[in-house]
Amino acid sequence: MYKEQKGITLVALVITIIVLLILAGVTIAALSGPNGILTNSTKAKQDTAVAEAREAVTMAINTIVTNKYANATEDNTLNATTLANVIRDNYPDIEFDDGDVTATQAILTVSGIEVKVTIASSGDNANVWKVTDAAVNAQ
Repeated sequence: MYKEQKGITLVALVITIIVLLILAGVTIAALSGPNGILTNSTKAKQDTAVAEAREAVTMAINTIVTNKYANATEDNTLNATTLANVIRDNYPDIEFDDGDVTATQAILTVSGIEVKVTIASSGDNANVWKVTDAAVNAQ
């Protein structure tokens, strides 16, 4: 007359622990590594900062050119000072020093990430600028 015992066996406990270890290993691999979630989120943050800086400079150039043709403001000359002023007025979250914006480049800090935007004159007309490249600035 054996009494029926209730509970889990040692084999069931070992199997459960093994399954949990496998799941933990898969989760750690998904988080870290070259294709991990953490790496991809850092890359996405940098790509967003680059796109935002590129857009800010492009929109500033377009604003200056539009004001020039519409005679909307007195300060409508396409130069580094005007470009810096338009970026400062329209994008208060973007940080930069006045010396970081020139006719050929702008170094802007977007969400704590420093981005270098390359500006080039288009065609024979030196008064027409366009953004040719933007990337996270090597620190």
